[in-house]
Amino acid sequence: MTLLPLAVDLPQGIAAEWALVLEAVGIAHEQRSAAGGEQLWVPAERLEAASRELSRYLRENHGPPEARLAWPRHRHSLAGIAAYAAVLVAVTIAALERVGEVSWVSRGVLDAGFAARGEWWRPVTALTLHADLGHLLANLTFGAIFAYPAGQLFGPGIAWLLIVAGASGAYAVDALLHPPSHALLGASTAVFTALGLIAAVAWRRRATHRVTPMQRAAPLVAGIALLAFTGLGGERTDVLAHVLGFAAGALIGAATAGLPWPGPGRRGPQWLAGGLALAIVAAAWAAALTAGA
Repeated sequence: MTLLPLAVDLPQGIAAEWALVLEAVGIAHEQRSAAGGEQLWVPAERLEAASRELSRYLRENHGPPEARLAWPRHRHSLAGIAAYAAVLVAVTIAALERVGEVSWVSRGVLDAGFAARGEWWRPVTALTLHADLGHLLANLTFGAIFAYPAGQLFGPGIAWLLIVAGASGAYAVDALLHPPSHALLGASTAVFTALGLIAAVAWRRRATHRVTPMQRAAPLVAGIALLAFTGLGGERTDVLAHVLGFAAGALIGAATAGLPWPGPGRRGPQWLAGGLALAIVAAAWAAALTAGA
């Protein structure tokens, strides 16, 4: 068998890498050491095929360097967290003190009959109610952890508007899938909407860069793992609400990742979106407290 040189004067690491490529495609080869470096020899009849396979490999794996994936870094994400905490604490105090001489829990809790009664506000108001102090503290903590990066990606105002919209929709679906006697309350659906939002945005943005399928899927896999670790355990855990919240956030994130959102430094749209998110919550509670009055 006649051998011809495919490449000469190669560094040892490059020669070993190219030899693996040839081995992977089933081309016989021989690696020789010479004074100038390593050499790769192949059968004369396979020289053209070997050159073609190596060229393809180099195009796919050693192309021109790609620009680093840039992530938005909106400031004031902590302000969104502070507003979230303020709303939850304020509603908790109002419910405990029975402000207005009404039961905030009975007016705001969510159940399957809300749609038939026309009580549109309950999927929103239920997000701000909690069963006890531990329930409240858990949602404050995890809400801050998951919503902070969402605020950096979208800006705090837009992020919280998307979270409120997604979580309310998820809660409405969750209620309709439960028996009429089942009551729903707590911000955990919003917490996992934030998690789904950032996981899907990271997944979509990676699609524009040269990464392997596993690297692209990594954000979604990590998000699902966090959902399983933090949202699928406990006696009183509403697993369906957590899963639906994550799914709602993921759908919104996937659908909006490519939109031309206002960049960092543009405060006007963030104030407008944040104000709209607060207005939705305020309008829902106003409707809840005045219903039947």
